[in-house]
Amino acid sequence: MMSAAAEASPGLGKTDVRYSANTIEEMQKLLLGYRDNMRVEVETGVAITAKTVADLRALSTWPDRLVLSIHVDLDPRLSVVTVERAF
Repeated sequence: MMSAAAEASPGLGKTDVRYSANTIEEMQKLLLGYRDNMRVEVETGVAITAKTVADLRALSTWPDRLVLSIHVDLDPRLSVVTVERAF
């Protein structure tokens, strides 16, 4: 089951959303609306190598209990998807 929590950032035009992605199919579905070249950061200790959203979509495996934290900014250079362990 996917869950999301959205909150407005203090700055105008910024959005932060957090999604639980337990399967590769859930992750791919969650990333459908985001640009291929959107930057990705992976938390230390997570067994994934990806620099962009396109890299994430191309993965063939997805570890259990991961969360996608997505920050969208009006300036695309500041937008980022962070892959983290769920707590």
